[in-house]
Amino acid sequence: MDIPRVVLGGLSTRVGKTVISIGLMRALRRRGLLVQPYKVGPDYIDPSYHRFATGRPSRNLDGFLMDRKAVLEAFQRGARGSDIAVVEGTMGFYDSHDAIEERGSTAEVAKFLDAPVILIANVERLARTAAAMVLGYKLFDRGVRIEGAILNKVGGERHAGKVRLAVEQLAGLEVLGVLPRSEMVSIPERHMGLVPAYEEERLEELFEGLADFAEEHIDIDRVLEIARLAPPMEEVEESPLYHPEERYKVRLGIVRDRVFSFYYQDLLDAFEAHGAKLHYIDSLTEASLPDIDALYIGGGFPEVFAQRLEENESLRKEVREFCASGRPVYAECGGLMYLGKGLVVEGREYAMAGFLPLRTIMGKAYHLGYTIGEVIRDNPVSRAGDRLLGHRFHYSTVEPLGRLQYAYRIARGDGVVGKMDGILKEKTLATYLHLHPASYPPMVPRFLGEAE
Repeated sequence: MDIPRVVLGGLSTRVGKTVISIGLMRALRRRGLLVQPYKVGPDYIDPSYHRFATGRPSRNLDGFLMDRKAVLEAFQRGARGSDIAVVEGTMGFYDSHDAIEERGSTAEVAKFLDAPVILIANVERLARTAAAMVLGYKLFDRGVRIEGAILNKVGGERHAGKVRLAVEQLAGLEVLGVLPRSEMVSIPERHMGLVPAYEEERLEELFEGLADFAEEHIDIDRVLEIARLAPPMEEVEESPLYHPEERYKVRLGIVRDRVFSFYYQDLLDAFEAHGAKLHYIDSLTEASLPDIDALYIGGGFPEVFAQRLEENESLRKEVREFCASGRPVYAECGGLMYLGKGLVVEGREYAMAGFLPLRTIMGKAYHLGYTIGEVIRDNPVSRAGDRLLGHRFHYSTVEPLGRLQYAYRIARGDGVVGKMDGILKEKTLATYLHLHPASYPPMVPRFLGEAE
């Protein structure tokens, strides 16, 4: 496959990767290009902005959850029909799943894709030191093709001139843009990062403003030239997940709204490829469930909308009865919280669906990272003896209100209670462990097969 592509990697977190990535994506789209967005790592929020900025679903590329072939497959399947691919990195450019290996890093994905890289650096209160930082990134791994840098949060014209000169002369790296500090180009944040795009009401105004900012301060034409330097890619076959031998006549309900928005596009596509008809449900406005055979509730922010979830008593009752009917239900993180009896936020408890004998309590400490689960009991998603690669990111803790049965033992990371996860009751599985279909492909036919 021969497609222009570029990876935007940050020197660290909070350097402006997402704001700059979205601005570039929208600016390229305004030039009439079909832009295919990607996000490195296990992230749901940034891809939601990518989707609205470009008009195309963003795909996740993750070297921990996916091997090289799976990364290439996801990239190529998503890129078909597009003119350029823009990949937003994660964390710092070389940060990975541990202190030594590159697995899971933006650098690893850039090498998989054989893509040129543009570094994004926060140079606030820096000048000559910025050159040393950028040079270190160039020399750390010569297998990465770092072709340019964008310098963010400069203090004024004099500062901009000094830091540009330092990076170009001392680090030997072309500066493609120098961006001033500006409160006009920020995205609202909360405890888990950016506020999801599904909650933003002025997206077009935001995206157009970011695109104007990018056009003013970044050499977009040069970014395009660098993207076109990418050589043709080794082509791989499309995953059987999207061309299955067996299809299922299943009506799958998915709670997807402002509350629950954490879903991988590849998983939704795989469900549809296997024959499932997807029915989207709004937990805040709909009083009843549609006629469905299975239910999937993803992650999100039930703690932000706890009162409104409590007020929708009719839907909570229907979800509780659906779980009790023995039909398969899969709930990840926020979905787990919704299926419990209560959700405690700042000392106040809100009633949830009430199917699982537990309450969740919001705290200030977060649980973040890649997770490895060992399946110890058959469940609607996986079979005993299987190994699951996933991730977790939550601020809540679980307080059991009765005996819990578990489907997973956690080998890496934390579980729901200690090292146990995957709460199993009837045909309902609720877990803090998020799965990507490429990390565990059997989850799709397993879940739909249970429903059929």
